[in-house]
Amino acid sequence: MRDDIGTLTDREKETLRLLLKGHDAKSIARRHDLSVHTINERLRDARRKLGVSSSREAARLLDEAERPSPEMMRDEVFGVVAAAADMLPPDATDRGWNVTRRFVWLSGGMFIMSLFIAMVAVVTVAGTAPAGNDTAQETTSVTASDAASLETARTWSALLDDGRWDESWRAAATMFKSQLGAAQWKAMVQPVRGSLGAMSSRIFQNVTKARSLPGAPAGSYEVIQFRTVFTHKADAVETVTLVREGDTWKVTGYFVK
Repeated sequence: MRDDIGTLTDREKETLRLLLKGHDAKSIARRHDLSVHTINERLRDARRKLGVSSSREAARLLDEAERPSPEMMRDEVFGVVAAAADMLPPDATDRGWNVTRRFVWLSGGMFIMSLFIAMVAVVTVAGTAPAGNDTAQETTSVTASDAASLETARTWSALLDDGRWDESWRAAATMFKSQLGAAQWKAMVQPVRGSLGAMSSRIFQNVTKARSLPGAPAGSYEVIQFRTVFTHKADAVETVTLVREGDTWKVTGYFVK
């Protein structure tokens, strides 16, 4: 680890982590009920301590320093940035999710996030728009009839059950396919789903609706969770993120714990 990383305060580190998640100074300030000036001061101090001119570069350096070592990565599966990860249950940590985020910046402002969770795959694509006030726009329901995209989520998940990786990619949302090629998607999802074994049951748990997600364009989103039984994992939780495209719903994210 770089020595100068240790000079960052916990607040400066948290601000940089939020920046990596797609937030800007305004949304970070709103999240913590602070002034934008305070957030900008933290970013400025972080840049000074790390000797860089860009806050995103400072965030990248922090990310590199906090990455798990190779021996800690046996259960990793890579995915494109998941706004859905911000919509995990509030008690996710208490329930053993133990999420460690790692981000790698790519060209065009899009970045990749790896979630290191036992038997987890995350693949969700988000755009590059600044995050909005998403928390006020989210509603969660445990009633299946409230999930307009439920049938699409089930149909798409069945493609994974059958190992039809190319079809699942073709059926995904436009922004998913624009950032992730079919071959990349197959390379990510095939080993994970293969290790789980056959699916024997998939039961709807809840749906969260949102008009925006952190780092994603405004739109109509639904994040659906299923309780799923696989041959080698009887207590899996699948999360499928969908976005409205015209008259249809399309999958823009998937992960399984």
